[in-house]
Amino acid sequence: MDLGSVFKKLIEAGYQQQNVKYAFVASLAFVLADAIHCFPLEVKLIWGSKWNMGKVLYLLSRYLVFVTITIPEVYNLSSNLSVEQCRLTFASGSVMVVVVVTVSEAILFLRVYALGGRSRAIGMFLAILYLGIHSAVFASLAKFILSIEYGASPLPAIISCFPIKSNNKLLSIVFILLLVSELVILIMTFWLCFAKHQSTKSPLVATFYKDGLFYFLLLSAVSTGNIICNLVAPLPYIYLLAIPQMVLHSALSTRMVLHIRKLGNGVYDTKGEIPLTSLDLSGSESTTKSMRFAAKATADYDH
Repeated sequence: MDLGSVFKKLIEAGYQQQNVKYAFVASLAFVLADAIHCFPLEVKLIWGSKWNMGKVLYLLSRYLVFVTITIPEVYNLSSNLSVEQCRLTFASGSVMVVVVVTVSEAILFLRVYALGGRSRAIGMFLAILYLGIHSAVFASLAKFILSIEYGASPLPAIISCFPIKSNNKLLSIVFILLLVSELVILIMTFWLCFAKHQSTKSPLVATFYKDGLFYFLLLSAVSTGNIICNLVAPLPYIYLLAIPQMVLHSALSTRMVLHIRKLGNGVYDTKGEIPLTSLDLSGSESTTKSMRFAAKATADYDH
């Protein structure tokens, strides 16, 4: 390969790296805008509620993303990083991204557990599924990180970190596992809605159903995009959608919590009961069921 071809490829790689930086900045802008937009409702529905697993998961999913996103910022936007600094920054950033996704998915699993009436059998199945899938995710991620080799960047001012070798199939496994997790959650949501709450006219059940479908479509699209990028995209684009996937997981899971609490009149937490009223065909109230998704908070709010 002549010098002109090498120079052309380096310039092309530089442009691709710039596009990755643009995607990162767009993700940062999105998560900031989403947090600002949801903040008033969060103060009203979350801050005054009891401390429990639901509240902790919400706050972790909402705010851990801001800590995590600073690490890829160093990796993508800094210049003149050493090979060792690139390796450590990428490893820590990748692990934290998966941690945020794992926390956000815990909220989605709890939602299905609540929809199932806190059934012990469903709870055991979800716990085994959650631990199994996410343990495999972290194992595959660790193997992928160890497979990466870095070289000296020919354009350190533009391309600070220059990976020259990696086993991208291992990273694809991570996103495939997340896609499987999202698919199982969607199937269980639909099954529980039809099997347990088919006759229920409560807007809360409709929220579970509609949010489940909407979130699955968005998250599965990004997961599929990540798989495609890992397998066929040019090297700089391999991680193009990793940060957007983390941001979407955080935004969608926290919005789901706010949406459900808003429908529950804002005075419920995540371990008690939100009444689900079933209406018969004549429109008169016939039965009252309960979904254990929230315990009454210590403070009352105006609605």
